[in-house]
Amino acid sequence: MIKKYNAYYNKFVVNLNKLDFLPLFAIRLYLAPVFIMAGLTKYRSFDDTAQWFGNADWGLGLPFASFWVAMVIVAELIGGVALLLGVATRFFGVLLAITMAVAMLLVHLKNGWHAITPTDPATNIAQLFGGLGQASLDNSIQAGERLNKAREILQTHGNYDWLTETGNFVVLNNGIEFGMTYFIMLLVLITYGAGRYISIDFWINKSLPTLK
Repeated sequence: MIKKYNAYYNKFVVNLNKLDFLPLFAIRLYLAPVFIMAGLTKYRSFDDTAQWFGNADWGLGLPFASFWVAMVIVAELIGGVALLLGVATRFFGVLLAITMAVAMLLVHLKNGWHAITPTDPATNIAQLFGGLGQASLDNSIQAGERLNKAREILQTHGNYDWLTETGNFVVLNNGIEFGMTYFIMLLVLITYGAGRYISIDFWINKSLPTLK
């Protein structure tokens, strides 16, 4: 019976592998607009972004700020289009992964993990780490108190139904959560490529003579 089950399982895996291009295509579709819009935003506000890159008081304090902004725009804007088309996927995947790593280290790491602060300690993943996560749990309590106070003020002095009609208020933490998510997805593309059929990379490779 075990052999029969194993045979069915192996057949299922073989058939499933025929669809291995779909999750890679899905990752590309997910990441492409994120990076395209990030690059477009920096391009449209090039001077302001360069000032933030170069200012040591309220920015990153990087030398040659305009150069680095241009490089990031190329990586994000052209790289996002490349991911969408599935062309030079690994090359642009590496560039974008480096961009994400730098952004996490220089901008987001000081804010911890969460992109949006959990205002209920019961939903904070820091509780899984015991005493090591106590600071994050305490921050959740304090953030929750501030958010409740803000809601109280808005409910008393504003039209709260209208204010929350398109979404609830949150405490933005701007941690590395989103950056790390994108970084991991890029690692998948760097490792496995753009995938078969729905990528220019696949058809280019298919048209090239096989080296023996």
